[in-house]
Amino acid sequence: MTVDPTGNGIARPVVRIAEGGVAIGVALIILSLAIVQGFQRDVRELVVGFGAHLRVVAADQGRTQSTDRVAWAEVDTAALRSVDGVRHVQAFAQRPAILETREEVDGVVVKGLGTDADLTFLERALRAGRLPNWTDGGEALELLVSAQQARALGLAPDQRVRLLLADARGELRPRVFTITGTYETGLQEFDAEFVFCALHHLQDLSGWGITARMRVSDLVVDDVPAVRYADVSATGGQDRLEYSWSGVDWKGQGPHPLTGRGAAQVVVSDGGATVPDTAWIEWDAETPALPTIRHAGGSSAAYVGGFELRVDNYDALWTISDSVYFAVPYHLDVRSVVDDHPEMFQWLTMLDLNVELIIGLMVMIAILNMASALLLLMLERTRSIGLLKAVGMADAPLMRVFVRLAGRILLRGLAWGNAVGFGLALLQQQTGWVTLEAQSYYLSTVPIQLDLVRIATVELGILLVCAAAMALPARYISHLDPVESLRFD
Repeated sequence: MTVDPTGNGIARPVVRIAEGGVAIGVALIILSLAIVQGFQRDVRELVVGFGAHLRVVAADQGRTQSTDRVAWAEVDTAALRSVDGVRHVQAFAQRPAILETREEVDGVVVKGLGTDADLTFLERALRAGRLPNWTDGGEALELLVSAQQARALGLAPDQRVRLLLADARGELRPRVFTITGTYETGLQEFDAEFVFCALHHLQDLSGWGITARMRVSDLVVDDVPAVRYADVSATGGQDRLEYSWSGVDWKGQGPHPLTGRGAAQVVVSDGGATVPDTAWIEWDAETPALPTIRHAGGSSAAYVGGFELRVDNYDALWTISDSVYFAVPYHLDVRSVVDDHPEMFQWLTMLDLNVELIIGLMVMIAILNMASALLLLMLERTRSIGLLKAVGMADAPLMRVFVRLAGRILLRGLAWGNAVGFGLALLQQQTGWVTLEAQSYYLSTVPIQLDLVRIATVELGILLVCAAAMALPARYISHLDPVESLRFD
């Protein structure tokens, strides 16, 4: 039996409408999948840009001042880089602070980055000026602020701003920074919060280590310098500080008389809780020149806030996290970007529900369109069906004929839907002609990510579900009486 699937009467436009309905549904499904996946990818990358996929931090981070730090020596960064799937490892520090101008104040989070940092994200987000000098030799206090903060506080590149940051002892350390540039990502919550500076500045201001300073003073008698004295002052540490001298028999901080000629070294420690610091002095009491003093510069550089890890494949994040966990000491923790920002990722996950609803609605519409077209085709050929049944043809072969006709209509709709859906998606991907308001949607253009495997799986499921659903209207044939069918007009 050969039948034109489009019919010869009123069924023709109905079949065309069914094909068009399937095509529109498939195109919408393709665009929905591509846009939602692209949106999830781009927003996720923005969140990761402010941090990383994984962070190695103190297990009890934030409970005390000392748990905001991790010693460099405790972490084997080479072992972290060797973990399968880890693309980049960098040290960081992150502390709350206050930005202060003459008229305004704003609470911020200062993030310190070093020479090992991946700056791709900040370079892409830079809107004015330049990035700070991240090198250890950069003595200038430079700060990168967001365009949102700059508008709120009236800041601009090359302008100076006061930053107040609490050190490990809870004491505020005000410093004047120079604004080098502004950045903007579209994530307003993050833009309003983060500022960036060089890691070594944040290490110094945090006071994580011990800093020893030595000075020399003269005892003056009758306006004539009589004896010089040397003493040590130190800051930092977690417990009572200890002063260990070598080269002399001095005890404690001093002051100690500088008689004769000699050299001494002092190591300031707190009983092993913090990396110690060292200072040196050389003197000759017979010469008027001041003694030579050298400082190690403090041990704050031995600490960082933690280590950030970027991975190659986000889908393998949990597997990589487990591998990293076994590569770090037991007292350190591995936190994912999902752990740090659960509300953001829960929202991104909920977007999948929208796609599932769209797919469900489109499948229902396709089934209704196909069922209507199929029933109309069978009504048009009622006399032909009756004749075939009268000569002995069984119901099952007749039903299969019409199910195959429905399959042909469905395949035509799928073909047109794929052409339209992929065409629009590729056009948007290449040109970005559909734009968004970044302040509302975080992105300036509609993002596209074409997951061919997922799209093919969805379309195959649609094909199977719709084909199976067509068996129900095809059962209409079994209820047709051959005699009555031949009389049908």
